[in-house]
Amino acid sequence: MSECRYTRARRVDEAVAALAEAKGDAHVIAGGIALGILMNEKLVSPTWLVDISRIEALKGIVRGPDGTLRIGALTTHREVEESPAVAAAQPMLPEMAAEIACGRIKNRGTFGGNLSLADPQGDPPVAVIALRATMRAAGPLGVRDIPATEFFRDLYTTALREGELLQEVLFPPLAPGAGTAYGKFAARRAMDYTSTVAVGVRAVVEPATGCIKDIGLGLGGVGPIPVWARATEAALRGMRPEPAVIDRACDVLVDEIEPLADHLYSADFKRHVATVILRRTLARACARAARGVEARR
Repeated sequence: MSECRYTRARRVDEAVAALAEAKGDAHVIAGGIALGILMNEKLVSPTWLVDISRIEALKGIVRGPDGTLRIGALTTHREVEESPAVAAAQPMLPEMAAEIACGRIKNRGTFGGNLSLADPQGDPPVAVIALRATMRAAGPLGVRDIPATEFFRDLYTTALREGELLQEVLFPPLAPGAGTAYGKFAARRAMDYTSTVAVGVRAVVEPATGCIKDIGLGLGGVGPIPVWARATEAALRGMRPEPAVIDRACDVLVDEIEPLADHLYSADFKRHVATVILRRTLARACARAARGVEARR
């Protein structure tokens, strides 16, 4: 077994300094779930581990005075699922977290670790894209904000630069008339991991017309990276969510995504599943938006 250097950081600047010194050769470890996946798939063989699990500044869930929700990178999936603050500010997130693998991974795995892994099958990437979150990174040159829609660059590759780590995720408050929903297809829940398809929808509905004023769509399991479905959003924006409109949007989605066939399903079947999940999830989001408008009257 090759030697592996280990650094336990207790402050963000200590972790950043170690990552900078390593010049790309170090791997961050927190819950250990993401790193374990990479090692099991023979994608990495760490020679230097930077342990950030004890950095208090990376923990916690806070809702600011302006409604912005901050989720620290070390927050566990279980904490996201069970937090009243998260449920009140961004109800899609507990719904999403409930779909993550199994109890052991929810208890151990971290929100930031999952996002930094950039797995195209992951659940949090789908939600942060749909909700237009901001990824705040800490690095040698200070703090840098990256839109979630620009964060995922390639298979297991993010926009994080050498020496940077994800510090926290910021979610803007939902606009009046917004409804959100998360939908997922999996053959046998946490099993058959590579065959999941997920859709996150944030829809802002204009009360007077019933038209979709704004929309955010994130998809997982339909390409080499988590997908921001920009063309499909454009097909829905400004339109009433009627059957003919949704049919056209689904046609756009089929052309926009590039799912990979696996041991269970063909690429075409995954395209079909994505349209089915989009229809169902969009309907739930729009219904919730309508209920929210009624509740405010």
